[in-house]
Amino acid sequence: MNDLEERLRAALDARAETYTVSSDAYLKVQSRGRRVRLLRWAVLVPVAAAGTAIAVAVNLTGNGGGGGVATGTVDERPDMFQEVSAKYPPIGEPLTIEDPSEKRPVRLWFAKPGPEDRNTPYVFCKISQFAPGGSLSGCGGSRSHRDDEQAWYEGGSDSLWPRPETLMSYGAARDAVAKVEAVTGDGTRIPGTIHRPEGAPLAIWAVTFPSKAAVKRFEFSDAQGKVVQRVKLEASSMTPEATAKPVGPTLDMPGGLTAHLVTTPDRTLIWSHDGDGVAMDFLEPRQFLADVDGKKLPVEVHLRGRLWFGVARPGTARVSLIFKDGTSVTADTVPDPWGGTAVLFSGAYQRPGDVYLEGFQLVGYDDAGVEIWRDDNPAVTPLWQTPQPTPSRR
Repeated sequence: MNDLEERLRAALDARAETYTVSSDAYLKVQSRGRRVRLLRWAVLVPVAAAGTAIAVAVNLTGNGGGGGVATGTVDERPDMFQEVSAKYPPIGEPLTIEDPSEKRPVRLWFAKPGPEDRNTPYVFCKISQFAPGGSLSGCGGSRSHRDDEQAWYEGGSDSLWPRPETLMSYGAARDAVAKVEAVTGDGTRIPGTIHRPEGAPLAIWAVTFPSKAAVKRFEFSDAQGKVVQRVKLEASSMTPEATAKPVGPTLDMPGGLTAHLVTTPDRTLIWSHDGDGVAMDFLEPRQFLADVDGKKLPVEVHLRGRLWFGVARPGTARVSLIFKDGTSVTADTVPDPWGGTAVLFSGAYQRPGDVYLEGFQLVGYDDAGVEIWRDDNPAVTPLWQTPQPTPSRR
């Protein structure tokens, strides 16, 4: 088992009480997983959770290096829906809706339980896609709910860390439910949608809301407006690195970012913006700038909003981010003050559109302005497109 798989399994074991374990587990290893140089599968089936099994599969899709402006498409990625639905065939039509967390479609469906699932008539399956490439699927939940329960939570990006700017929660609902709303601590109500896929045994509800909205619960009403179910949104479980004690100084970086090292064995670097954690990198020598096969990389970059930031190998004085049309932005680097393992960089850019959909390059230069490395990030297209929304109408 390689290091990434070990970290993933540990994260899954730590979060086995909830179905959202799968999303959190991926995000905890996204810093390395999103930069795999070869197509690779890490499959963990099953993970025991609250009396039922959760089947989890992770497809880590990587980008190769090379010259020229990155305009290619990663065509060879397997469609994870075909892989997972072979074991968990949909009951009725799958639902495909936009996940605002990654601005990519997520696919949800009900399926008959597998041999490892116990005491449940069907399981709830989902596949999430990630903008830099890769996808994550889990099948579980929908297990032995009481007859008087009209709706329940199944998962969402609300459990992720770092927290996206916009979150989505979703779950299952019975026929009596006609309306769903998220309710914040100050009583603000945020409406969601009820979807009734043809042939599915239950409805699927979804609510999107800002990360800072402080949603406390979801309320479900019938056609007459009577509340028939309330579901508490549990506080998100943060990765331990997010609250670990800083070691040494905190760096103020361009773009309003800060960076600090925490006391974890893998020397985890936490990036923050406006007080919120937005990314992590690993500076421990064995993990630093290495893909899951141990191959060393020249750079690791994070794109969040219109900020770009990351770490590069020592000797890099400047980093340029080159877009598909040839325009670019450049950031100077700062040596890390925690042992000289890396150099850090950050900056902002003004460019519309989705950089991951277009593809981009990163180029590193030394003090003399000589190019010392080039990292190609080909365009990563969604595995499927989001259809026009078709929420139920009564």
